[in-house]
Amino acid sequence: MTMHPLADPLADLDAQRAQFDWDAHDVMRLDERYRTRHLPLLHETPRLPMRPGELREAEYWPPIRSVVLPVDDAALRADAVFGAFLDDLRAALGSRVWWPGLALRADRVHTTLAPELNPAATLPETPLPAVRLIVRGPWVGRHNTGRVYLPVQAADSASVRRLDEVRALVGAERRPMLAGYLQLTGDLRGEPYAALRRLVRHYQTRVRVPLSPAELWLMDTMDDLVLRSRVVQRVPFAV
Repeated sequence: MTMHPLADPLADLDAQRAQFDWDAHDVMRLDERYRTRHLPLLHETPRLPMRPGELREAEYWPPIRSVVLPVDDAALRADAVFGAFLDDLRAALGSRVWWPGLALRADRVHTTLAPELNPAATLPETPLPAVRLIVRGPWVGRHNTGRVYLPVQAADSASVRRLDEVRALVGAERRPMLAGYLQLTGDLRGEPYAALRRLVRHYQTRVRVPLSPAELWLMDTMDDLVLRSRVVQRVPFAV
């Protein structure tokens, strides 16, 4: 029986052969999309509010509108297993990870439920039935290689059904959910490559952080790291 991608994103991604093939390489090279859409964003220069006509490298206009589920970064970091992953990663890779991004993105960590919608898309105003999520451990893909994602799964069948209903409202396709979390600052080879491979394999299935988001967001962004973004609509989940 095929598992729903919302219920088991790791299995779905494995079936797609979407994960970076660690055994086929001895170096992780940042792919072209990552180099053009992410790498130029890894700086701490203050960002201006969203508006047209003031674009920096890797920014775009018009913005992209998506339905996203916020991920509570404080809850992630409070989890002992996830905290151990971050500590081990910092010790192993140091400045090869863009650590300032954790603070800059702490209030906008999310997983995308429905990407790239019509710019005029809206959500219902009434509260939605509550959903429960589980954040899993680190994952790196064959595409956008250089970004460390956290797969996010629905914790039960009711949550799967409710999230599918939201997707149906906006006409989004069925796909696994990933939360982009960390960014590499360059290619990895040698011991740093081996260390990241070990950490991904060790923590990917061990990390299981339960979350119950309070809201569903409709978000506009003008860059792939949502550093210049805004939440245009918040729909509460019922308590």
